[in-house]
Amino acid sequence: MVTRILLLGLAGLALGAPLLLARPAVQAPAAPAPQAADGSIFGEPLVVNGKRVPDAEIQRFLIYGPCRLQLELFRVGLIIEDELDRRARDEASLSVEPLVGPAAREAAEKAIASRAAAQPFESPEARARALDQELGRQRAARLQDPEVRAAWQKKRDAERKLLDEQLVPTDEEFEAEFQRTLEEFKKSYPVLDVAAEVSRAFRSVPWYRDNLRQLLYFDRVFYPENPDEWPVSTIEAVRADSGDTLLNDAHQSYQMRREHADKTGEPLPKEDGIYVNMMRQIVRDALFATIDWKTAFDGIPDDLVLTADRDFDGQPDLVVRTAELWEKVKDTVTQAEIDDAKRWFVTSIATHDRLAKEGALLAPDERKQALSDLKKQFEGTYFTVDLMATQTYFFPSTESFLEYHVMLEGYRKKIAPLLANQENGDISALLRSHLDTANRIMGLGQVDVEVLLVSAFDIPNFRWKDDGWRTAKAKAEAIKARLDANIAEYDAERAKRAQAQAEGREYAPAQPLVEPFRFWSDQLNEHSEYWDPPAPDGQGQRGSDVAMKNRGRFGLRYRNDLQGFVGESPYTHWATGASITDFVFSEQAENTVAGPFRGPQGYYITRVQRRTPPTRPLNLGDPKHIELLRDDYVRTSFVTYAREARKSADVRGFEFGY
Repeated sequence: MVTRILLLGLAGLALGAPLLLARPAVQAPAAPAPQAADGSIFGEPLVVNGKRVPDAEIQRFLIYGPCRLQLELFRVGLIIEDELDRRARDEASLSVEPLVGPAAREAAEKAIASRAAAQPFESPEARARALDQELGRQRAARLQDPEVRAAWQKKRDAERKLLDEQLVPTDEEFEAEFQRTLEEFKKSYPVLDVAAEVSRAFRSVPWYRDNLRQLLYFDRVFYPENPDEWPVSTIEAVRADSGDTLLNDAHQSYQMRREHADKTGEPLPKEDGIYVNMMRQIVRDALFATIDWKTAFDGIPDDLVLTADRDFDGQPDLVVRTAELWEKVKDTVTQAEIDDAKRWFVTSIATHDRLAKEGALLAPDERKQALSDLKKQFEGTYFTVDLMATQTYFFPSTESFLEYHVMLEGYRKKIAPLLANQENGDISALLRSHLDTANRIMGLGQVDVEVLLVSAFDIPNFRWKDDGWRTAKAKAEAIKARLDANIAEYDAERAKRAQAQAEGREYAPAQPLVEPFRFWSDQLNEHSEYWDPPAPDGQGQRGSDVAMKNRGRFGLRYRNDLQGFVGESPYTHWATGASITDFVFSEQAENTVAGPFRGPQGYYITRVQRRTPPTRPLNLGDPKHIELLRDDYVRTSFVTYAREARKSADVRGFEFGY
């Protein structure tokens, strides 16, 4: 989140890829040792309130979160297989129709005639309905005939083999596309390291290759260049999403690009990348909705990470085992990610146990209703629970967000009586005490803050520094000591100057001192490690809009914007109970320097320049504003509630670090 970079020619190749946030991810720790009988591959076993967190649960958290791309390969692979199986089945059914249709029709007509002879139908419509039903039974019976079944299966297998030959990218086709994307990226960003940027987007080059290969396959199956060749599944998904608007746009775009290619002799121009990703996502989401997926949140055993039931018969057609997928991803997992997983388990288990002890956990039917209400918020919109979980609240996964959400709703129910309006109609005392804080945030107050980051992470090269946390802490403490010494010396000299002036004496310091703000600026310029990626070659030097090129001089910012610029999120706030953002936004005095604070990427030293008051304060005469205030209090106080639960929990096997 400290660095946000859209990798042109790379990020656009991820199925449904969001704007990529450069979270520190990929530098593998030493390979985990084999698990002892009572040990853990992740170091000392983690025990919270007497409950051991199994390694499989930690593995699943990491798979659902930072390693999600590998899980998505399974999901996308299944919808590709489902589509090709459908086409093969349809062709097989057409091929045996001469063996099925006439015979079924003849048998159905005889059966209906026999029934009519025994008892006439009450109307022609009733006879037609009965004939349709009988025809369906006769067709089903004919399809089970051994001769018909054998012919159907032979045609199905042959058709599926043909589809694979036509649609699966060859190694040569894949390698050509792989090299094309790399060359395109190098041309746009000649000064960036390609391997580092691929890892920033896909964790590793091999993972990018896996994703690209599947993407080529997906496009051939669902999204060929010519819309006339789109399968019915794509057409119906797009039509369900936006009527015929996008379908018409696709035909017009293809026609224009085709005419250009024919006129110039050049290859067919590529469709706009953003448009392509949108269309892929529409198809992907529509087809995902036709399958019953289950993950950890749905209660599958911890030795499984995913199941999928294509026909909703209760028998999974796809089973992905935790151990199987862990072997694929483990070498990309960092110690920082393992520590983040353990923080989640400490906080979530401690909070869950506190809610249970206080009788505030939702009952199964309430839990189900809370999830239904959550999904209902997004009906008729392009927003989804997945997007809110991972791109608004920045939870590692939808699964972890849903666990948080049901606990939050239990907490909301618990404190609801304390937040009800008083008998005189005034808001509750708790809401009144929260009003000033909420007004500064929701009323659009701003803060001008500068942040000096001493990073444990090598942001340009996308790797954790060797011994990064210890050296970052030591360096940050040394910088803060110099800043404090400068302020103390400057204040002492000012006092001496003032005293000399009062006594009518001339005063000349032994050596000139640098004014504190200038000294701070010098330290910021020299040591702050915020990194601003270069603009694409030939597109000017605008750079990012988050002040990284200014070393952390963010300027006036709203609280929620500042949170992302600092590198924090609603998830890190709840899971750690710490927020540099909230401290500088609401508590740190103007013209002061504070820290160092441990944060997501290292240690942060902050200087608040000034604040501006809310420009649109809440109107307590508006019930909607009161509800916004109430909701903000619930979410904010739930952070405190979770932090208190964690502090009182019995935790063994992990030093929390915040």
